[in-house]
Amino acid sequence: DRVSDRFDIRGETQLTLEDLLADHWRLSYLKSFTEAELSNENVAFMVRVREFEAAVTAGDAQARALGDTIFDSHIKAGAPEEMAVTARLREQLKQALKQWKEGTSSTAEVSVSGLLASTYQTVYRNVSFDVLPRFLASEHAIEMAKLHPSKAMLYEPSREVFERSIDEDGDDWLALWLAAHEYFERYMSLA
Repeated sequence: DRVSDRFDIRGETQLTLEDLLADHWRLSYLKSFTEAELSNENVAFMVRVREFEAAVTAGDAQARALGDTIFDSHIKAGAPEEMAVTARLREQLKQALKQWKEGTSSTAEVSVSGLLASTYQTVYRNVSFDVLPRFLASEHAIEMAKLHPSKAMLYEPSREVFERSIDEDGDDWLALWLAAHEYFERYMSLA
């Protein structure tokens, strides 16, 4: 009884990776799923790069610090959530961040953004084709659709998942209403 069995991931109402990343509530379920799988570095990287790009676009002075954080957390050899990147890309990003920090290059900010964007695209593709299908088949996605129906009903793709999670006779409506204690524990575990 998996979401992916009831949810046509090729259909127009596909719950996409972009849907999950763009909404904090949905993202919390994806993060919880990847943490349970011990594969959260890709999603964490994507979230940080999106924060970095938003800071750069807004002209936020914290953009450089976010770039350093991404490098230290994901790109540097031995980083806690190290990404599989080439030594060449690692060195290019290190140099671009250094030049941006020192102000020795007027194009350093653009270089950092471009280097992170190319890595982001690769990670996005991997997560879309590897993690997302597993997420849609997981208890996390079912919980997202069933445990929080009022929140889920705000989003068309979630409404589609929810509607398909109920059999035609409506016999499983009672299963949707979990005990208050179980609801509270599951909800709090996402925080």
